[in-house]
Amino acid sequence: MQLAEEYYYYTFAIVFGIGLLQGAILARGIRRKFPKLKKYAKGVSIILLILFSINAAGNISKFAEPSKVEFTEFVMPETSEAAFLLLIDVLGLNAGIIAVTGIFISITLILLFRFAELNSISRYFIFTISVIVFIIAMLGRFTDYVPSTFQIILYVMYQLGMTLGIFSIMRRREKDPLEDMG
Repeated sequence: MQLAEEYYYYTFAIVFGIGLLQGAILARGIRRKFPKLKKYAKGVSIILLILFSINAAGNISKFAEPSKVEFTEFVMPETSEAAFLLLIDVLGLNAGIIAVTGIFISITLILLFRFAELNSISRYFIFTISVIVFIIAMLGRFTDYVPSTFQIILYVMYQLGMTLGIFSIMRRREKDPLEDMG
């Protein structure tokens, strides 16, 4: 991590590029699956930009200050209501309207991505990056890990790259610049 901080310009550029590539791949897959979206490219791209921006803001705030799940005083729930409350706490669903909005956007995006036409290399790339981000987020939730300012900025660069990658590909009416890649 010390080396990454010393060469922070390169680190930021690489992380931003990974997010940009991931967003572009996802947008290309969505465009392939739903070719009629090209006709409404500007409107769809603005809607996705708004959705991804809201999702990114929520994810960044959760990454910067993760709510911790403590198992030091874990007691087996005796009623179904207590078990349900424990499940809500572990899953992080107890944060109110912001959590509900984030979950709605995430589910919507997952459904879009599930239906996106991606080749196997693209799917593995997206899956690998998503698993890495998920593991880091879970470390923040279930351990004493607290991200440094540098790590938070890296996460912001990743989210910004992904959002702009999706926006830049979805806003094009006809020609897809990544069409030649596979």
